[in-house]
Amino acid sequence: MVLAIIGLILFLVLIILAIRVGLNKSESEQEEIQNPIIHASGIYSIVRRSPRDGLLKIRPGKEELRKYLSSLNEDIGKFLLSEKDKELILNQWEQSMANSLEVIEQGDNEGVEFYYYDFFPEDCPECKKFLNKGQFVTREEIFKFPDIIPPFHLGCTTCIRPHHGKEKLTDTTESGMLPFFKGEELPPLPDWKTTIKINALWGTSA
Repeated sequence: MVLAIIGLILFLVLIILAIRVGLNKSESEQEEIQNPIIHASGIYSIVRRSPRDGLLKIRPGKEELRKYLSSLNEDIGKFLLSEKDKELILNQWEQSMANSLEVIEQGDNEGVEFYYYDFFPEDCPECKKFLNKGQFVTREEIFKFPDIIPPFHLGCTTCIRPHHGKEKLTDTTESGMLPFFKGEELPPLPDWKTTIKINALWGTSA
């Protein structure tokens, strides 16, 4: 009788363990389906999550931006800001941020590991104090510091582009291809409140 009871207990324990193993396997398979980019990216698997949420947490929201712009009469160059100018600056900020996130998310689909800074449609006078056209950042640095995703300030024309080359950028002969990070710390960046009036290239009058 005692042996029968012990056998029954062992049998129940084995059934419980089998059920738990099955559930864990099911959850693991579901996670792989939901995050195929994360698991397919080799040593960079930890950084293949969209930086969207991280960036939105550290950047001012639309209402905060609108409130700040409403308090301004001119930009840092002493150019007068009309209500139309302010609305354009706000729209350009949101569009620029959306473009940067789209570039990185598309790059994750393509396995891009390096991105470099560019200016469009013209150089950004404020950002040029902090970075050079062509300086690159790694996908891991973007993961650690979403702060390095443009735009950096109101009226910013800095953008980020993927580098699809297989060579190491430190060995490239392309002009300006130097690392943005000099160490492990986040390099200085412009204050987002720095405001530059968007000129005629963006569709406004001078």
